[in-house]
Amino acid sequence: MQVEIKTITAEIGGVEAGALIVNYFEGAERPGGNVATTDEALGGAISRLVSQGEIKGKLGEITVIHSLGKLPADRVVVVGLGKLPDLTLTRVRRVVAETCRLLRQKEVADIAIVALESGIDGIGPEGSAQAITEGALLGLYSFRKHKTEDAEHGEIKRLLIVS
Repeated sequence: MQVEIKTITAEIGGVEAGALIVNYFEGAERPGGNVATTDEALGGAISRLVSQGEIKGKLGEITVIHSLGKLPADRVVVVGLGKLPDLTLTRVRRVVAETCRLLRQKEVADIAIVALESGIDGIGPEGSAQAITEGALLGLYSFRKHKTEDAEHGEIKRLLIVS
């Protein structure tokens, strides 16, 4: 498995990828920060799913929304991080790992993930980037020594951490 991992500073609405991962906290009444920007680009799709109860922000909840050309990313994946006071880097790793496994099954080749915003529960940008990287690598690990099928099929090639 060869994954190119980069940290970039960019406007979230301009990042080109097979999937864009954004975070949502349980108990949030409406999207904020980068999620709000993404929601606006999607014509309020995330807000509608929140109001309908489909997106709750529960830990490990994963909702895939197709952008239908409204963003350079083909899909937006809203991942639940649970309640904000309970946030830990371990939870971030776990959720990123689960999400990367799902996206690999969907044969997404490149992922962009929004880093946690500065100051969230004392987690800085370095800690956030490290937890995202570790979670992605743990989630994508696959022992292939004795497998004969093409190892490149369905593999994620690039991970962008957007701040």
